[in-house]
Amino acid sequence: MKRIGNVIVTLIFFIVLAYNAYYAPLPDIKVSNTETVIIPGVEKEYTFLFLTDMHMAIKTKQDLGASLGDADERMKAFVNEEGILSSTQFTEWIAYANRLKPEGVLMCGDMIDYYSQENVEFLADNLQKLKVPYLYVLGNHEMYSPWNETVAEDAEIYHLFRENNTAFQAWEFPEFTICAVDNQSYQVAPEALDAMQKEIEKGKPIILLAHVPFYTSQIETLKEASINTWGVPLIIGEGARDTTEVTREFMKMAFSDESPVVAVFTGDNHFYYKGMLTDKIEECVIDPSFAGNGTIIKIKAKE
Repeated sequence: MKRIGNVIVTLIFFIVLAYNAYYAPLPDIKVSNTETVIIPGVEKEYTFLFLTDMHMAIKTKQDLGASLGDADERMKAFVNEEGILSSTQFTEWIAYANRLKPEGVLMCGDMIDYYSQENVEFLADNLQKLKVPYLYVLGNHEMYSPWNETVAEDAEIYHLFRENNTAFQAWEFPEFTICAVDNQSYQVAPEALDAMQKEIEKGKPIILLAHVPFYTSQIETLKEASINTWGVPLIIGEGARDTTEVTREFMKMAFSDESPVVAVFTGDNHFYYKGMLTDKIEECVIDPSFAGNGTIIKIKAKE
């Protein structure tokens, strides 16, 4: 009996240990905002974790070239208030998502600071630990290699996107669709235009994700905020930057009065902003996750 008692005590000890490990506090991250998207007819409340602009780097070489500079100094630029590296924070976000069990994790670009084998492997290894689906939008930093002019077309980073497609991705739910468009070059690819048209024709409400914010004359204060922060407008749209005919057509289609787009979520600018692109379409520019921030997006039928 004593032996059985010892076994029970030991078992309880390890159960408590495992419980405490799983639910241990995650001190280096915080949910900074909760954004709600109202879609009439949605039968349940959907929850997503949204991350953007982590700028993670696993040091591989001292010199990152003229554009990025010294690796140590570069890594120190992307920390939270306590000085915790973004890569350490990302592992906590993975743990948080596994506890929260949302419908999925939405990542809106610049998750790594530059393309390297080590950075991509770190990102991929952590995403493999994620127990919920994710949607990953391409950012400009994923496509920057300090040591090569371009990232190879068969690079491992592309395997992290749905069907290895970065131009346009669609994640369909019963009552709505989340669409992700690659606009990190400040333009939209022709294949994204065609794919978006097909999604619009389905008639479902669309939540649009992109790395770089979109601009219309109705959201002028976003342009002012971007210029004040960066010196130039890091936004897309006529009156802010020159756009191609394809990009103009995409925006006309996505933001028309008849468009089923109900909300837009972006990043890139490293500040938080919310405003109306049109009379009915709200855009949220989300603050950077390297500073410890994460956003919860809730989709429901009514407030």
